[in-house]
Amino acid sequence: MPSAKVGDINMEYYVEGTGPPLLMIMGWIGNAGFWGEAFLERLRPHFQIIRLSNRGTGLTDKPGGDYSIRTMAEDAAGLLRELGIERAHVLGISMGGMIAQELALNHPQVVQGLVLGCTTCGFVHGLPPSAEVVTGSGETGNLPPQDRIRQFLLATVTQEFMARADQAFWRWMTATWLAAPTPWETISRHFVAMQAFDTYERLSQIEAPTFIIHGDKDILVPVENAEVLRRRIEGSQVRIVPGVAHMFFWEKPEESAQAIVEFLASVPAPA
Repeated sequence: MPSAKVGDINMEYYVEGTGPPLLMIMGWIGNAGFWGEAFLERLRPHFQIIRLSNRGTGLTDKPGGDYSIRTMAEDAAGLLRELGIERAHVLGISMGGMIAQELALNHPQVVQGLVLGCTTCGFVHGLPPSAEVVTGSGETGNLPPQDRIRQFLLATVTQEFMARADQAFWRWMTATWLAAPTPWETISRHFVAMQAFDTYERLSQIEAPTFIIHGDKDILVPVENAEVLRRRIEGSQVRIVPGVAHMFFWEKPEESAQAIVEFLASVPAPA
């Protein structure tokens, strides 16, 4: 397991593929292993992808105390420095999209192209999920592993995907979840960090070309949040993926990857 000392933590990360660097930041409850091979295999020919596990997740250290989205953005910037990468495309999903926004705002020289997936500028100005969805997702830490997985999927994929998912998916999901389960303490700290997050008034300061991608059946971060981001980030583009929920890159990995590749290919290379 590759690990880098970043500030006060040892951070788990993986580097693979060829091309310009693409930093991939996962969301709440997930870790570097949650992207799925079907999605990753379509990105590797185009990018040198760097997947990380946020503090408190995967095999990254799990310090005590409060976490914030800005702290996790500093972790991501620190990892790029440790790897000697001066500038990278950044893809953030859900909470990872919040982290990516802070990274783009606080380290604009680092971010070449920005992709924000199934995310929000914060719950004050964005559309929050229903209380039932949040409660169900948050309670995953108190359930047996198989029930945790099912509860998580009920909030993040469509019923149609659940019905057609084959044994290979369930084996991968179970193995990924059990390999490094996210502790309840991390789930709680990340949730508090997301509740405090708000970039609405600062989004106009984002300099990086920005692509916003979202599933139209997302109940965890409703699709209306994509339009809020589009209005606030000048020149940003939006792609709504039809028929999929929060984990759009699991449900339609080929369409999702192709849209991201096409957008990032249009971003000018650094001078």
